[in-house]
Amino acid sequence: MQNKFLSKLVIGLTFFTLLLVQGYSYSQITSTSPFSSYGLGQRDGLDHGIYAGLGTTTITYFDSTNLNFFNPASYNTIGKGQPIFSTGVSSRLSWYSDSLTQNFSKAILLNHFAMGFSFAKHFGFTFGLKPFSRRGYQFSTKSLLVSDSMGYSYTGSGSTSEVFIGVSSNILKLKSSQLSIGGNFGYVFGSLINEKRSYLLGTNSGGIEQKVLKIKGVHYELGMFFRHNINKNNSFIFSAVVEPNQNINASQTDDLFYASSFGKISLYNKLDSSSTSGSVSITPSSTFGFCYIFGYKGFEKSKMAKDSELSFHASYNITNYKDNPTKFSGVNLYSNYINTNKLTIGVQYIPNKMFFDHTKKSNPFEILRYRVGYYQYNLPMTINSKTLNDKGITLGIGIPLKGQKSLSSINFGLTYGKRGDGTNLGLNEKYIGANLSIVFAPASFERWFVKRKLD
Repeated sequence: MQNKFLSKLVIGLTFFTLLLVQGYSYSQITSTSPFSSYGLGQRDGLDHGIYAGLGTTTITYFDSTNLNFFNPASYNTIGKGQPIFSTGVSSRLSWYSDSLTQNFSKAILLNHFAMGFSFAKHFGFTFGLKPFSRRGYQFSTKSLLVSDSMGYSYTGSGSTSEVFIGVSSNILKLKSSQLSIGGNFGYVFGSLINEKRSYLLGTNSGGIEQKVLKIKGVHYELGMFFRHNINKNNSFIFSAVVEPNQNINASQTDDLFYASSFGKISLYNKLDSSSTSGSVSITPSSTFGFCYIFGYKGFEKSKMAKDSELSFHASYNITNYKDNPTKFSGVNLYSNYINTNKLTIGVQYIPNKMFFDHTKKSNPFEILRYRVGYYQYNLPMTINSKTLNDKGITLGIGIPLKGQKSLSSINFGLTYGKRGDGTNLGLNEKYIGANLSIVFAPASFERWFVKRKLD
C-alpha cells in the first residue's frame, strides 16, 4: 500500500512539474531559425527524447515500453492492460553566423502529450497533442537613399498544433511474422505571423506590414510495419509512413499600419486591410525505415547470463516540394523550393533486457538503454543557388524505473549539428538540442482492462 501511494505521489509531482514547464515554455520563443520564415514555418528541430538518441530515426523503434506516435501502425504493440502516458520537453541552443555578424538564441517547448493502449487483442488506440509547425525569427537590413538611410526589420512568430487520435490493427499475426497498419487523424490549428517594419534610421516611427496566416483543419498520416522473427534472437522490421497531399482550411489577413512610435500599439494607425480565405495544400512526404534486432547472452555475473540486445535503425525520407509545392489559395508559399531527402542511422544497446528477473543482482549501468546516431538531410530552400544541408550526431540514454516492475522510464537525447551552405559567406547555424521524454505506465499488478477473479 505504501509503495502504491509513493508511486502515485511521484507521478502526480511529475505531472505538476511538467505543467509548470509547459506554462514556462508557452512564454518562450518556440523557434529562432530564420529558415522558419518560409511557408508553414519549421516542422523539425523538436526531437523526442527517445528518438533523438537514435539519429532522429522515429518510425522503426517501438515495443511495449514506449509510445511511438510517429508510426501510427505501432499502437497495438503496447502491452495488454498496460496503457502508456508519454510527454516530453525539447530545447535548442543555436549559434548563427555569416560573414558580418554572429548571434545566439534559444528555444524551449513541451513537444507532446499522449496516451495509448491496446485493446481487443489486435488493436491499439492513441490520442494526444503535438506541435505541427513553428515560426520565430528576427533580423534587420538597411539601404542607402539619396539623402537618408532606411532600415528594415523582419520578425516572425506563432505556431500551429495538432490534436490527434490514432488507431492501428494487425492484418497478419503469425508465430514468427506480424503485419500492422494504422493512421493518425488530427485537427491542426494555430496562427503564423510575418511582420516587416520600414523606418528612417535614427527614428522610432514608420510603416508596418503584417501578414497573419490562420490554419484550422483536418490532417492525417498513414503507417505500416512488418516484423519477422528469424529465430529466437534475431528479427527485422520494415516500416513506412506516408503523409499524403492534402488540403487544410486557412485564411490570411494582410494589414498595413503607420506607427508614430513602434513601442506603443495604441499609436498604430491602420491604413489598409485585406483578407483571403482558402486552403493550404500540404506537400506529400514518405518515410521508409529498417531495423535489425540482435539478441544474445551477454557477460555473466554471479553465474547469471544477461539477455543483451543490440538493434540497428535506419530511415530515409523524401518530401516532394518541387512537383507538389505547398500552396495557399493557389499561391506557392515556397519560392524555388527543391525536393528534400533525409537519412538517419541509429544504434541501441541494452546490456540486460530482462533486469526485472534479477533486480537485486543488476548494477545501475546494466539496465540502461544506450543510444547513438547520425543524420543528414538537405533543406528545401536554396540561397544564392546553393543547397543548404543539415548534419548532426546524437547521443541518448534511457533509464527504466524499476519500482513496482512498471514500464515507466525517463529518456534523454542530445543532438549536435550544423546547418548551412558550407561556406563562410552564407548563413550558418551550429546548434545543440537537449530533449527529455517521460513514459508512465502502471505497475505489473495494476494492469488496466483486466477482469479480476475473486477467490
